[in-house]
Amino acid sequence: MARYSRKPVDLMTLLQQNPVYQGQQQADMVRHLNTELMQILQLEKLTFCKVNRVQAGRVQIMCSSASWAMSLKMQKDDILTKFRQNVLPECMGIDIEVNPNLDLRYQTLAPAAADEPAARQISEQAAGYLLASAENADPILAAKLRKLAALAQGGKKS
Repeated sequence: MARYSRKPVDLMTLLQQNPVYQGQQQADMVRHLNTELMQILQLEKLTFCKVNRVQAGRVQIMCSSASWAMSLKMQKDDILTKFRQNVLPECMGIDIEVNPNLDLRYQTLAPAAADEPAARQISEQAAGYLLASAENADPILAAKLRKLAALAQGGKKS
């Protein structure tokens, strides 16, 4: 009279099968490879190329011009060796492709724009809901809800 016919499965095994988790791992790997590529090329920012993806053990690097692609192809062996040593030991090769429409603006944002926090605002209706919730809430929670509701009047959240 067995209730369950399957053995328990490790949670990490299930997570690794999840496409969202796999996408996160891919994005982290690409970010690490881009950082390593910047160090290899001795640049502060990658303004002409980027690691696009890792698929079947091969790293795809996209360049904005043929001249940069040729420069990378001359350094291909060094780049592959560094990638294998520092980030991706199972890397089988590097594919360098040219895409003149490559948009690298996201990598060259001004630091001042990134440092400014966005102004937070809530509507009067949301503030009313928060105040109504605060009436029957625990005193500590009620104080925090009232403070949050004050954002609608332009108060600051601390």
